[in-house]
Amino acid sequence: MDFLYLLIPTFFIILFLTPLFVEVKLTLDVLTFSGVLSVFLFKIKLHHLIYRVENHRLIMQEEKDDDEKEFEFDSRQVVFYKSLLSEVKDKTRLKELFVFYNLGLNDAFASAMAAGTVNTALLIFFTAIKNQKPTASLGVYDTVSYNREIAEFAVKTKISVTLFDILYALFIAYITSVRFVHKENEKKSKQNAEEKNINKNFAKYKN
Repeated sequence: MDFLYLLIPTFFIILFLTPLFVEVKLTLDVLTFSGVLSVFLFKIKLHHLIYRVENHRLIMQEEKDDDEKEFEFDSRQVVFYKSLLSEVKDKTRLKELFVFYNLGLNDAFASAMAAGTVNTALLIFFTAIKNQKPTASLGVYDTVSYNREIAEFAVKTKISVTLFDILYALFIAYITSVRFVHKENEKKSKQNAEEKNINKNFAKYKN
């Protein structure tokens, strides 16, 4: 029986510390500010989101869902996900990172120059990553459309992260979003108080 009591906590410790392999695929059409975000866990698709940016808002929709969700860039949801990504980023092990792009400026010379600039920037970026993550596999696959106006980018990345780190990141992101709401409420309360004082002083002056 003592062995069973030890086996249960051991199982949960192993579960929380076992790496989870997550794959993320992201596309972006720079001309329309739209794309697709897919998330896989052990090759199982968890999310397939279609997104676009309109009027300083992020609009997202699940692949098989007709309902769209809109987020302001300074909303609690965006703050939550930014904090979550920041926390997870610091706790993950990068396995793969591949960048794909198709670039064209409807001019052969300008398209070639732009593609060269992008490749140079990516090379510098990958060099910095390689210094931090020497075992990661990195790559760039470029296409230059000389006689078209197009700017499409895609990223495929594979990371490993433990369940404990994910839960911790979720907790920190939740706390950060709660603090954001409190600060926004305090700011609104202060603005309302100032408006009341202005209206009160104006009423006195008018009388």
